[in-house]
Amino acid sequence: MFNAERLLGQLMGQALGGQLGGSRKRRKQSFGIPGLGGGGKAAVGLGLLGVAMAAYEHYQQKSPAAAPQPLSGPGAAVPPPPPPGVAAPPPPPPAADVALRTEQAMHLLRAMITAAHADGLIDGDERGALLDRARAAGLDPEELEALEAEIRAPFTLEQLVARTPRALRAETYGAALVAITADTAEERAFLDRLAGELGLDEAGRREVHARLGLDS
Repeated sequence: MFNAERLLGQLMGQALGGQLGGSRKRRKQSFGIPGLGGGGKAAVGLGLLGVAMAAYEHYQQKSPAAAPQPLSGPGAAVPPPPPPGVAAPPPPPPAADVALRTEQAMHLLRAMITAAHADGLIDGDERGALLDRARAAGLDPEELEALEAEIRAPFTLEQLVARTPRALRAETYGAALVAITADTAEERAFLDRLAGELGLDEAGRREVHARLGLDS
């Protein structure tokens, strides 16, 4: 089943591990999530970015022998009630919320891909390597197909800005920041221009850097 948040988390994991866009310096920060980078200095990141990274880490750490969730419908096993004193798990979010989160996760993934193309480092070989790593990480065919489609047809900066809702401006800049190391003139110029087009001032940019635990 297609999971846009896990797909976003996978791409973030590759970026933080220095595996997105050719040879890059390994990130030293990782949203404070165990198992990535050097253990970030900041709390878990910015909104949906942090949620996606945590969801992906949870998936990576799950035991393969974990029992599958019971199916609904006639004949399906009924899960046992929670032990006394233990709260029952929350119900799944409404379909409208899932659709919105999927849309937002895909937007942030596109922001990462747009940024990774800023200095032209994603060529055919790198695209294949990125997909191979995603496949090895357990993404299903539908998720891989969505990732490949986005990599093959990245947004321009102008298209990305035009499609960014006001509520996602900081997260969009944060996604771009995660995707690149900003150690080339092209990447620094991209981030400067993106921040300006999104209406983020220097204080806003510093806050995003701090919340993600990434160097300014």
